Amino acid sequence: MSSDDFNKYGNIVIEDTGYGFRVAPEDMQDEGGCGGGCSGCGH
Repeated sequence: MSSDDFNKYGNIVIEDTGYGFRVAPEDMQDEGGCGGGCSGCGH
């Protein structure tokens, strides 16, 4: 995530799941910013 995106969304992270995008509260994430069960993670 770019700093501009962080400034725009705050603690809400936009994830590309491979089936579109989902919005995930940062406190629900793990694995360095990838929410559990999401696809298309970049690690």
